[in-house]
Amino acid sequence: MTKKREFDHVEDMICNVVNQKKLPFKTVLMDSWYATKRLMALIDNLEKIYYCPLKINRARR
Repeated sequence: MTKKREFDHVEDMICNVVNQKKLPFKTVLMDSWYATKRLMALIDNLEKIYYCPLKINRARR
C-alpha cells in the first residue's frame, strides 16, 4: 500500500465535501503551503474561488 502525501489527503477532503457531503460553499481558504498548481486547478475546475497568500519565492516577477 502506498502512503498518501498530505496533498492527496487535501484533494480527497475537497472532493468528499463536494461530491459526497454536498456542502454548499463558494470559497476555499488555504495556507500558502498548499498553494500548488494541482490543488488550485482542482478548486478552479470545481468552479470555486480560492484564496491563499503566496510566499515571495513562489510568485512570478
